[in-house]
Amino acid sequence: MSGMRAMVVVLTVVAGAVGVSGAAGAEDRLAAEGLTVRHLDQVTVGDDFEFGGYRVGGLSGVDYWAGGDSYLAISDNRGEEGPARAYTLSLPIGADGKLGFPEFHSLVELFDKDGAQYAARSIDPESIRWTPDHRGFLYTSEGEAKVGQPGFIREARLDGRFVRELPVPDAFTPRLDDAGQGVSGIRDNLGFESMDLVDGGSTVVAVSENALVQDGPAAGPTTESRARMVQVRRDSGVDAAEYIYPVSRSALGEMPSASGVSEILSLGGDRYLTLERSVIPVLGFTGRIYETSTAGADEVTGMASAPESAKPMTKKLLFDFRAAGIDPQCVEGLTWGPRLADGSRSLIVVSDNNFGRAGRTTFHLLSVSGS
Repeated sequence: MSGMRAMVVVLTVVAGAVGVSGAAGAEDRLAAEGLTVRHLDQVTVGDDFEFGGYRVGGLSGVDYWAGGDSYLAISDNRGEEGPARAYTLSLPIGADGKLGFPEFHSLVELFDKDGAQYAARSIDPESIRWTPDHRGFLYTSEGEAKVGQPGFIREARLDGRFVRELPVPDAFTPRLDDAGQGVSGIRDNLGFESMDLVDGGSTVVAVSENALVQDGPAAGPTTESRARMVQVRRDSGVDAAEYIYPVSRSALGEMPSASGVSEILSLGGDRYLTLERSVIPVLGFTGRIYETSTAGADEVTGMASAPESAKPMTKKLLFDFRAAGIDPQCVEGLTWGPRLADGSRSLIVVSDNNFGRAGRTTFHLLSVSGS
């Protein structure tokens, strides 16, 4: 979570802390509302665990391929903790619904357009998804808005070599005034944390972590943040649609600067899951999974600034880690996993340990049933 970097020097996280209030009883309400989400198990990777010669850390995105029973995971290392990289791995799930320790298979270095390794701080990887043929993947970079560096969505081969970059609407490009303050585009550390492929892989969906500067304020104790979703055709780069997604207000004690959308995952059609997370100093992290939909929302496609009157996507809470008594850690990645023994779908959530500065690398196993 790159948004955590600004505050890790002053944050002491008590691992395993519980008791932070949330939407109590959320799980019990779900049977009547369609989806039921349950937390089954979790497994943690130590901060000193290494693979391929480098520490495994900063895991900010994960995606599953059922045909190969294989996962991709990406590190949000900006090229300062070894090369920018992703991993292939497996995550055993026992018949009893328990997770085994992740088995890492390969380290995939990411390469810039010119074929060279990314220079330090020229990339901030966040989300990753297999291409439909599983011969490559797409990934996002959050950029660095405070220096005018835009985020991007790129496609790569399985060896990490650049294939192409998808155009991002101009409204997302960070622009600064003479004093270095953002006047439009993504906010610093609040860009493309989330991304998925829909329509059989023909369309890429990404959401800014918080509102674009010109679209409204960042999330705060009294304000929602009107983040923007974009849908881009993967073959042509056409901006197919844009919508407003309402990021929740930061709850009591949560740090607004660390609150936002960390992942999106398709439920099919116009429905999605979103993962929002934040942190409460000393007590630890929060994580909530929502169901959201573009049905009935107003399009803001191609608009430099979204009007305040634009109707946002609908949204309802499905699962609150803290309300369920679970310390989520810094949850950032979300993917469907294999079917479970009871027929429900597994949902895998991974957390970012910020390379030992805040949080731990934890894989969570949840089950999702219902319509």
